[in-house]
Amino acid sequence: MAIIRPFQGVRYNQAKVGSLDALVTPPYDVISPEEQERYYRSHPNNVIRIILPREEGPAKYESAASHLYQWLETGVLIRDSEPALYIVVQEYEIRGERKKRIGLTCLVRLEEFETGKVLPHENIMAKPLEDRLNMIRKTKANFDSVFGLYSNGRTDQVIRPFIASGEPIASAIDRDGVRSDLYLIPRREAISMVGDILANEAIVIADGHHRYTAALAYRDEMRSLVGSNPEAPHEFVMMTLVSLEDPGLIILPTHRLVGNLEDFDAESFLQKANELFDLTETPGDELEAAVERMAGEKYVYGLYLGKGRSYVMKLKAGVKPEVVVKSQGSDALKRLDVSVLHSLVLDQILGIDTQRLSSGSNIAYTRDCQSAMQLVDEGNQQIFFIMNPTKVEEVKAVAAAGDRMPQKSTYFYPKLPTGMVMRVWGNL
Repeated sequence: MAIIRPFQGVRYNQAKVGSLDALVTPPYDVISPEEQERYYRSHPNNVIRIILPREEGPAKYESAASHLYQWLETGVLIRDSEPALYIVVQEYEIRGERKKRIGLTCLVRLEEFETGKVLPHENIMAKPLEDRLNMIRKTKANFDSVFGLYSNGRTDQVIRPFIASGEPIASAIDRDGVRSDLYLIPRREAISMVGDILANEAIVIADGHHRYTAALAYRDEMRSLVGSNPEAPHEFVMMTLVSLEDPGLIILPTHRLVGNLEDFDAESFLQKANELFDLTETPGDELEAAVERMAGEKYVYGLYLGKGRSYVMKLKAGVKPEVVVKSQGSDALKRLDVSVLHSLVLDQILGIDTQRLSSGSNIAYTRDCQSAMQLVDEGNQQIFFIMNPTKVEEVKAVAAAGDRMPQKSTYFYPKLPTGMVMRVWGNL
């Protein structure tokens, strides 16, 4: 079902700029303002200048295009001589265990979600969608690869021999110690073979929903201007595909901070929460570990209210998510930990409905429990919820049902590196 193509990658000319360690970044949407400044200082040619310029408004996209095409003209960036597929191998350590994840970077034909060939699993927001659409319009490029998942493990039979028999054409180690190696597959028979294997596969978007949707919108704009051409550049988007069976595929939790609630009373909240959840008092410095130990169970959360009030929350045994979760969608969606928290706690108890949730005025997301607890202790936030991660099979089930998870339901780790290989179809 998914149609893939090789492409002429644009890469850093390491003979000119040196090590990629100081040049690549994570995807633009996980970079904080503080990290943005650090990447700016790390190297004058760091990719941050084209994925996340400092400028505001239209000047932001002008700046990105100016840096991109200046670097192409001066040889900071070079274009590979012929179309190819690329393999990204990422090695990392998590919880004391070494892991490896393998991805195939290629072009994937853009498809409407309704066709079932490419499936989303999370909702998108208007502002970041418009931002990425403006970036494509101005640069005619894909910088941050969309991260896609497929279920056919046979593709590894094609990919792994290239890793075993060759040296990477580029390598980088990021700030978390994740090593990324890039390999190139130039042989037409391998490209054809991978294409055949994936031909019957639906792709689930893991990361990059806004990038993919922006590419769809740009495709439609171009079709209205120049007509239909199935092989035109705007009919495709750069994507890195990882097997759902890859043992290195990891999802980490994204926790929730709640604030700006008028007339919030902690005791009243606890009383209402106790009607749906069993609450076990747990010392704040042990709360994260206590929730992690229960990762194999469903509907377990950490609740931190500051001033020594912290609890493990577990949904009462008789409460069935399919019945009590007040949202449209399949049972697969309603059974998610994040759906239960958003519906029963954020919406029904705290009054943060979908519209308020989307505005971001009452909720913030974090992976740093210690800093989040400090924000509650200092009165800058009112409640902190610790989550266990969504499981890979849950992502697949929700996408297959045609549903979308709430924002920030998944954090796939490690993030794909931006700057190892890019795609540019505009002319100098």
